[in-house]
Amino acid sequence: MDSESSQGGKCVPPREKKTRRRLRLSCVECTKRRQKCDRKHPCSLCVTRGVAHLCRWETVPLARPAPARPPPSALKELNVTDPGALVSELRQRIAALENELEQARERCGSPGIAHSTSSRTQSTPPFSGVTDVGTTCSTLSEPQLSERSQHQSPAQHFAEYALANLDDEPQLGTPPFPLDEDAYEATSTLAQLSLAHHGEFIGRGSLICALHSMTAKTTPRFLYAKSTDAMSEYRESVQRFSNMPFSVNIEELVPNLPSMLVVETLTSAFFADVNWRYGIPEDWFRGARTQMWMSLQHRQASASQVNANWLMLLFAILASAPESAYEEVKRYSPTRCSDDYFMCAMMARRMVEDDYLDAPSASFLVSAADGTVLGCLATPLLCDYLAERGRISEAWKMVGHAIRNAVAVGLHRDPEWKLWQMMSADEKLLRRRAWWGLFTSDKTYSTVLSRPQVLRREIYDVALYSPHNPDGSRNLFNVGQNVTVSLMELLGEALEKCFTTDFPGCSVFFEMDRKFQEWEERLPSEYQLKLDAPILQECDSNEMKVLACQRYTLHSWYLIGRLKLFIASATGQGRAPQSAAHMRRTMEECINLSIQVIRFQTAAYESLSRPSDDLSAPVYPGNCWLFEGCFSLFEASVALITVMSQLPCKEKVAESNLAIESALVVFNEVARREHSLKTGETATKALEVLITIREQHWPKISKLLQLPTVKDEPDLLDPSILMDLDRFEGSGSISNPFVSTSQFMLSSERERDDVAHLPSFS
Repeated sequence: MDSESSQGGKCVPPREKKTRRRLRLSCVECTKRRQKCDRKHPCSLCVTRGVAHLCRWETVPLARPAPARPPPSALKELNVTDPGALVSELRQRIAALENELEQARERCGSPGIAHSTSSRTQSTPPFSGVTDVGTTCSTLSEPQLSERSQHQSPAQHFAEYALANLDDEPQLGTPPFPLDEDAYEATSTLAQLSLAHHGEFIGRGSLICALHSMTAKTTPRFLYAKSTDAMSEYRESVQRFSNMPFSVNIEELVPNLPSMLVVETLTSAFFADVNWRYGIPEDWFRGARTQMWMSLQHRQASASQVNANWLMLLFAILASAPESAYEEVKRYSPTRCSDDYFMCAMMARRMVEDDYLDAPSASFLVSAADGTVLGCLATPLLCDYLAERGRISEAWKMVGHAIRNAVAVGLHRDPEWKLWQMMSADEKLLRRRAWWGLFTSDKTYSTVLSRPQVLRREIYDVALYSPHNPDGSRNLFNVGQNVTVSLMELLGEALEKCFTTDFPGCSVFFEMDRKFQEWEERLPSEYQLKLDAPILQECDSNEMKVLACQRYTLHSWYLIGRLKLFIASATGQGRAPQSAAHMRRTMEECINLSIQVIRFQTAAYESLSRPSDDLSAPVYPGNCWLFEGCFSLFEASVALITVMSQLPCKEKVAESNLAIESALVVFNEVARREHSLKTGETATKALEVLITIREQHWPKISKLLQLPTVKDEPDLLDPSILMDLDRFEGSGSISNPFVSTSQFMLSSERERDDVAHLPSFS
């Protein structure tokens, strides 16, 4: 008897299979995505995806969702009688679609996918330990399929694949040897702390962006600073910037001034070695300083008070004096360290802000705004002091605040504006110097951090400097400052076009780079790296020193600006796919510029201990190298390793390896020389980051090519092994970092012969 008759003629539906119901161990969102939940609330995955508010838990035990399989009636609805014929038809349609896709990509120039009967394509390197000749015949030539290749390790397979496909289009996905999460967390933390605090934004084109491109991209790129909690975790006592006791008013701050002898020694050293960057009028400064001393000596009979903005400038100059001046002062007079004077300047700045909170005075002779120009003049000195000690984000904030103070007192209008009341010549000069100093600081720190700039061309009308003094003689500072402003305008244009929330295509970056190169071609002859001797015949030794320092600064920011463009374009994420030709050009330019930056900055640092008679050679400009030089060297080294991991150019590996070695030696020397000072912190972090990613990433390619590797212990690095590429035929001198690539590059035919002569670090 059938089932229908056994149930009294009623139709009974088929019995469903019951599944065991289990307590849910993951949140609802992780269950939907079939991801492993860490069972926190909210869980880390929901926080990472930005849906922490959706993280919830079901209290009712539920069964797992049934697998998404088609019901048996699906084939009947499609009127399919032969499933094999359907599979064959679908395969033909897939092959036709792949063929059309490949043709479309060839027309638009995007990376193509090799058509093969195998599931493995040319974009997938053979990592399997067992070589399948049928699947690799479309990617490797016959000589590469030797009997020896059948027993190679996975790493050797990748090396053979990479060297055989150097002319193929680069694939910008996950690197073949991604940086593991622990190494990325350690290196990115050090890189972040060399720029800013945790949770502060670092934009596109930074070394952190380059480090993230070396990972499998499962770790979030940005970590935000929490704001929802009223309480913070207990923080252990940290080392203060200075132990200076806090002063609440001018009367408490003035006694921190050193003796007149110390002030004279430090300020004289500042004007001799540092003021070429700022152009503070020395005659005016000495006159104002004498006025202050006389007022302090006759304090009982005087009703005047020292201006807090003046004290801010005075303490900033004392803090910015070279270290050699402090060593000289210690011989005959006790004095504070530069950090203490810096903190005194910051306390004076705080007093200026407090004065603005007081009730405004009705008198025209007294105003809280008096001396604001002096505070703006001191700001670039204080910002550079912070940047040299790795506090770049704090310098960026300080510049923004000073710019608003400057606009508040009209510094954005030209001193010759017809609506101003009559100004003295000194007042006009101070206003112009203060404005362009803030302008330069705004562009440089915004470029390094890839953050928005404050000043745009349409909000000011301050004219550039006159290239001549009133007596008709040439003003070297004014000429150099005008050239610097033109470069800073280019950096500002790059920030607006390439580092905004929109991620433009490669063509925009190429066009911006072309403008940088045109600027370099238009440089006055005295600022070119290739100098003619007759140009400097009319200059004395001091003028030649200023010219050399200005030349270093100009070419440093020229290279930094160009390198930033290609780091952003090569390692940034979140834009539309670009053509393979454009991406290859981007990565090649990034490699070349990284090597140029490394060679330029290492040569500048070498000149500190080994001065060169070559007038066109880079010079050590002073403490500013600890920001411009040290940081650009750090960023270029990370970018070089990063991009070389994605575009393994055989002809560039030896050259890149030598560049990284020279950078590590310089960082080691800086860390040793500045070991007891804050100025060595960036070099120490750079050593740790570079050695970590070098040991994890670089050897996988360089060791296979029998290239030297860095020592495990950075303290054992020998400074005597600084890179000297003159030993190699066809290479340019390190003193000329702008030698053509063809001259500097080691030919691939001689590479194996030169390996035996490379410095060994193993």
